[in-house]
Amino acid sequence: MKNKITARVAFFLAAVILFASCGKNYIEENQDAYKPTDVIPVVFSVSGPTAVYQTEVREYKINYHRSGSTWAWTVTGATLTGVSSDTKTATVTFSTKPANDTVYISVIETTSAGVASATKVVKAKVNPFCTFDINNFVGAYDCDEAGYGVYSVNFTKHPTLANTIRNDNFWDWAAPGSLVNYTFSGNFLETVTVPKQTFTYGDGTVGWVQGSGKYDGCAHTFVVDYVNEYDGDEYDTHHEFSPGTKSSVLIIKKRNASAVK
Repeated sequence: MKNKITARVAFFLAAVILFASCGKNYIEENQDAYKPTDVIPVVFSVSGPTAVYQTEVREYKINYHRSGSTWAWTVTGATLTGVSSDTKTATVTFSTKPANDTVYISVIETTSAGVASATKVVKAKVNPFCTFDINNFVGAYDCDEAGYGVYSVNFTKHPTLANTIRNDNFWDWAAPGSLVNYTFSGNFLETVTVPKQTFTYGDGTVGWVQGSGKYDGCAHTFVVDYVNEYDGDEYDTHHEFSPGTKSSVLIIKKRNASAVK
C-alpha cells in the first residue's frame, strides 16, 4: 500500500512540475484547451507601427488565436476605417495631426463565453506630412546662405521634368538665363536632389553644381547643401529657402570674381 501511495504522490508532483514548466507560452499557443467561463482573457499582443506619417493608412493586428473570441477596436486621434471579418485586424487612417501628436488604438477581446478583457492600448506618434504639390515651391523665395546673407531667388517649374523647379539666381551670381534644377522626392522622405549640372556664373565662367537636402511639404521650405565648382576651386555652400519675406529689407552686395577669390 505504501508503495502505491508513494507512486501516486510522485505522479502528482511530476504533473504539477510539468504544468508549471509549460508556462505562459504553452497557454498562449494552445488557447483552445483553456475555456473556463470564470477566467478574464488578456489581449496578449498587437502588432502595428508606433510611428507614422500624417496621411498614411496602416494596419494593427492581433497576433494570437483563441477559438470563439472577437475583438472590438476604437481609435482616438485618427479614423478607424475598417475591421477584418475575423475582427483581428483594424485599418487606421492618420488624416490629421492629433493632440500631442499621438493616436491611441484600443482593443478589447470578448471570449465565446461572453467574458471581456481589459483594454489593450497601442500608441502611435504621428509625424507631420503634407501631400506634395510642386506649385507650393514656385515663385519668389528668400535664400539664406551661410556666411553670406539673404537674397532673392525665383523658382519656376521645369517644363518637362516631374517634381522639378529651376533657380534663376543660384549663389546670387548667375549669368542671364543660367538655371539650377532641384528635384523633390514627392514622398514621405521629403528629400531634394540637385543633380550634377553645369552652371554659368555671373562673369561668364562655366563650372558645375551638385547638392542634396530636405524639404517641408507643409511649411514650403527647404534646405540644401552643395558643392559648386568655380574656376577650378570647389566651394561648400549651405542654402535655406523660405517663401520670400526677408530679402526685401536686406541689401546684399552681389558677388564678383575678385570677391570669390
